[in-house]
Amino acid sequence: MGILNKYLPEGGREAVLVGGALVEFYTSGGYVTGDIDVIGDRDAIVPLLEATGFAKSARTWWNTDLELVVDIAGRDLRRTEHVVRVEFAGYSIPTVSLEDLIVDRLLAATYWKSRTDWEQAMLLLRAHRNRVNSAALERKAGQNDVAEPLRNLISALETAGDGPSPSKKRPE
Repeated sequence: MGILNKYLPEGGREAVLVGGALVEFYTSGGYVTGDIDVIGDRDAIVPLLEATGFAKSARTWWNTDLELVVDIAGRDLRRTEHVVRVEFAGYSIPTVSLEDLIVDRLLAATYWKSRTDWEQAMLLLRAHRNRVNSAALERKAGQNDVAEPLRNLISALETAGDGPSPSKKRPE
């Protein structure tokens, strides 16, 4: 992602890491994905992918030599999402916030009936319960109509003995 953004046109929008690869990052490999989901300007991203040997296959871009699959999942973030930066391998990577990622997983679990996304939300909240801003998480869940699934998630973690609900200390 850092390399991709380095070569995007100056003054343009950065590609933002979202989805399963971000879950994999935040869970230190507790969940492993098969692709890298990005939100960004397809018209700017595709020529860079093609120039580095990626080929289109359905809605994804594949590079078999690098064993990488990129999915340009959309052009814009949800109105409730905001970008934060994580440092990785010397790059500053734009991603959605941890709270946004949990809400995204709850949306998929709720509306797509995805058990995998529910499990990812559990992994994320369990791994980062002391880091998550609960006020921001609750607000974003409410804005995205997944407040009840969030309450169920927190209750399931507490019932499983995974400690108290998320911290309210970290700013959004």
